[in-house]
Amino acid sequence: MLVFWSILAWTGFVGLTWKKWFIVKTGIENGKRYVRPTFVSLFCSLIPLIFIVGMRTSFADTYAYISSFNNAEPSFSHFFSILTNPDEKDKFFYMFSTLVKMICPHPNFWLTVIALIQILFLCYTLSKYSVMPGISMFVFIASTEFTYMMNGMRQFVAVTMCFAAFKLLERKNYFWYIVVVVIAAQFHGTAYVMLIALIFSFIKPWSKTMYVVMVAFAVLIVFLNPVLEGMQIFFEDTKYESQMSELISAEGVNILRMFVALVPCVIGFVFRKNKQLWKERKWCLCMNLSLVNAAFWIAAAIVGGNLMARFAEYFTIYQLLTYPMLFRYCFKGNTRIAVISAFFVFYVVWFWYELQMNWNVNYVSSVLGWYF
Repeated sequence: MLVFWSILAWTGFVGLTWKKWFIVKTGIENGKRYVRPTFVSLFCSLIPLIFIVGMRTSFADTYAYISSFNNAEPSFSHFFSILTNPDEKDKFFYMFSTLVKMICPHPNFWLTVIALIQILFLCYTLSKYSVMPGISMFVFIASTEFTYMMNGMRQFVAVTMCFAAFKLLERKNYFWYIVVVVIAAQFHGTAYVMLIALIFSFIKPWSKTMYVVMVAFAVLIVFLNPVLEGMQIFFEDTKYESQMSELISAEGVNILRMFVALVPCVIGFVFRKNKQLWKERKWCLCMNLSLVNAAFWIAAAIVGGNLMARFAEYFTIYQLLTYPMLFRYCFKGNTRIAVISAFFVFYVVWFWYELQMNWNVNYVSSVLGWYF
């Protein structure tokens, strides 16, 4: 686990000192001056993570991905056969992988390119919307969300792509937002769940409408299993049959994840009367999507794990914006310092628990000769 602790230590250092060595941009927003790192600075600080992710040869489902890549035919005929095959899922991912293999057949080059794309999408959004980028970077690592780059990387391409479309959602450019979601869904079909964000883009956090939606979701959870069992009939003999079976038969995920997901929601609820915070559309969206995230994790804990948890990941990533927003606008002076300090301790403990106690997996890179 040394390699993961090294990533956490590096990110913590960068998060605490970025103002001293990052190239920054300044400006005025809502009458207040802001200082944020540039896109290039954020990207450069995450190059070590790209390298480590790209050089792995074993971690969770990495072996299956490498085997699939090695077995792929690097030719345009294979590229177009994927495009024209009606039964092929997630076409764009495998088409893109074929193109990469035509350039370089080494699987670690491919893994590095995928990691590079994911980080580019991530840094694009953080550079524009994170008011405390050090916190965002720390949450990305300490929450173990970065592991999706290695375990479930195909889905994480779609997750980061939808995350990069946050600007379109915030500016009410719904047509192009839908276009991005549809494209992302060709990398991983679960991306269609992000169309839910369109509904929540019209709702004010902590309004009566929001409470009604939350109650409706709670009722949905209660009746979800019987509904899904009925729906399973319609998905028999289709490419979605295995996913439906997985959803119905899956056990609940670790209940602690549900409570972790609720933390920003609780803070937001406590400060629900903060008019300065909720007058801005982008922060309303972040809070709403964090609420949806918590709802999916509750469903994953109560109803079933795998597919619900996959849906949740599209919304979990918005905590990279929600936490900085809450810390910046809800706390001041020594209170802010105390809250952020407690937050850092909490997430370091969570990082240790997830990787050491819950996962207990090792990072292997035969390229580097590493086994941790």
